[in-house]
Amino acid sequence: MVLSTRYLFRRLLRTLEIETVCDVGSMDGSDALLFRRMLPRARIFALEANPWNFALMEADENLRRSSIRIFPLAASDRDSHAPFFVAKADYRRGRGFRRGMSSLHKRADESLLAEVVQVRTVRLDSLLAAELLVDRPVALWIDTEGMAFEVICGAAASLRFARMLHVEVETEPIIGADQKLLTDVESVLADAGFTVLATDRAAGSLQFNVLFVRTDLLRAKAREIWFWAMVARTRHAVGDAVSLLVPLRLAGMLGMTWLLARQQIKRVK
Repeated sequence: MVLSTRYLFRRLLRTLEIETVCDVGSMDGSDALLFRRMLPRARIFALEANPWNFALMEADENLRRSSIRIFPLAASDRDSHAPFFVAKADYRRGRGFRRGMSSLHKRADESLLAEVVQVRTVRLDSLLAAELLVDRPVALWIDTEGMAFEVICGAAASLRFARMLHVEVETEPIIGADQKLLTDVESVLADAGFTVLATDRAAGSLQFNVLFVRTDLLRAKAREIWFWAMVARTRHAVGDAVSLLVPLRLAGMLGMTWLLARQQIKRVK
């Protein structure tokens, strides 16, 4: 089912009674702020390894007022340190989708590289255990530019109490030559008891988002989940129609930031 996975994830946070959300590869904390609106009392963590993005997040009063914990960490499958390849981008607040293209993988196109920095890597299992959040319902939002498989492997113990994952995946190694792909992510999550609920692009796309939900919860809360899935599908269809009708320049003039982001993503992917 192709729909707005971003919208559906937010709507299911309450349905699935989530108490902790990990925004992994946060970039600017904007998604974490949306999660806060849905869950006023939840623990919300935002991990961002890019030092330029992290500095902006650390200075963001909205994140501070919303009690969103931010960490200068790269989630992975080990607690260690690693080189992090910072993408060349305009790092002024709110500028450019390339701010989210940095990765633990080195891209083949070196013209996109600004610098290489050493960052601390962490398993989500370690982070949640340190925060005394083991066995509490958690949702994972993973946007890590080719590192989704490693992030999930580093959350192997936490998958026991995870209820939902929103994961950016690739079907070909477009970020790192040795990166894991959608099939690898699907396999490990299927073994952990998760089912694909929806994607935001057709399965043949090079990069897209997949929403996974615990299989037992899909049955137990079927009515609420499918209601919000239909709403998300309608929103996605309307968004596609509008993006075809509204030129990019006009969208900018009208301040339609959501549409600008949608069209930029289509250009890249």
